[in-house]
Amino acid sequence: MKMQKHNISLESEQHFDGRLPTQHLGYLMANMPVAIRGAVSMAFRNRSKSKGPTPKWLREASDLRFTGHGGNAVTHLNFELPTLSDAAEEIYSQQLLFESDRPNEKLTGLDLLIDVFDEIDASKSDSGAFDPQLLRQVSKFQRFFKSGPFTGFRLFGSKASSKKEILVNSDTMENSVQLYGKTPMPQRVRIVGSLDGIEASTQRFSLLLDSGERVTGVFPEESSDQLQKLWRNRVLVMGKAVFRASGNLLRVEAESIDCGKDSAALFSRPPMPTKSKLDPQRLRKLQGSRSGMSAIMGKWPGNETEEEIGRALEQIS
Repeated sequence: MKMQKHNISLESEQHFDGRLPTQHLGYLMANMPVAIRGAVSMAFRNRSKSKGPTPKWLREASDLRFTGHGGNAVTHLNFELPTLSDAAEEIYSQQLLFESDRPNEKLTGLDLLIDVFDEIDASKSDSGAFDPQLLRQVSKFQRFFKSGPFTGFRLFGSKASSKKEILVNSDTMENSVQLYGKTPMPQRVRIVGSLDGIEASTQRFSLLLDSGERVTGVFPEESSDQLQKLWRNRVLVMGKAVFRASGNLLRVEAESIDCGKDSAALFSRPPMPTKSKLDPQRLRKLQGSRSGMSAIMGKWPGNETEEEIGRALEQIS
């Protein structure tokens, strides 16, 4: 298997002379392969996590190997990782439905993670590079920065990557938390449309709606044989809609896909979020003389008797 070399540089105001603190280094080492796996899974399967065993090709694409470290004023960690074509040869050998979405086969999983960090740094709320689960995984890098000597780490891409390097720091973590906070909650949906695409290797499907719009989703592995019979037919999909931070649909996680010949056209439209998560930014508002605590402080006279308070409560109850 052909391996690509990668370098991760640790940013710090301290010089370690090659003697690295193991606790915070351990946070980085433990979280990096999981984040890479999520980035690769998003690129191929439009979801960073799924139930059931992890496919062999996905394990190999995220099999990050530490080969040593060096540097003096700046610490350099050296890694190796297979190219996507070597790790996922079985997928690249197939004629895929989502050809335009397939990553460059010369890239590595770390290259894809660099793209994820780049989208998060740019606060791209309509990005398809991450989902809510991957945003949560990225936010776990916070442990690397908390109460430690490191202010960031710099990832360097492979020769095939157009993004040569990126700095990940506390700002990246803050952006990931904010994007996660803005993402609407998943919700139950039913969608009707023509099943015009099936991709068994990644369990993805495509629906052509009556309006001409197309939505994509993922289906349970056990539904694969049934979908072959329903291909190009009108179907009814029952499941869960997962949204981007922008509120636009990211994917539909199907629980069942059945014949929908008589299903109403009312359900042949893209799902829209009805519930949103609490965005912490909405709570951070400046207080003036007539807002916040100033609006209530001193408004209660405080000289009422218990009987007067009791009568007032009865009137408004």
